[in-house]
Amino acid sequence: MSLAINKEQLAALAMKEAMAWLDQRGIYYQHFPPDQIKIGPINFWPRTGTITIDGEGQRRAEKGLIGLEAILAAAATPRHSSTPSTVRGHCH
Repeated sequence: MSLAINKEQLAALAMKEAMAWLDQRGIYYQHFPPDQIKIGPINFWPRTGTITIDGEGQRRAEKGLIGLEAILAAAATPRHSSTPSTVRGHCH
């Protein structure tokens, strides 16, 4: 197995984990394949843990799901009472 396949598998696993985490919390998001999740103005790349906010012009110091959770809590992002299967917004 090549290193490129391993990186692809790790990226896919990180994306699945992040999407499941958001679904469990009822947080609406959009998935921009292959690597980006967008929650309102918040941009998250699960593979690297990088977080940016539209209009800020630079990466946030916070990283990963722990950093995303802190930013979401600070922003008081609205949560939907819908079932997880209806809160996901996928853009192709």
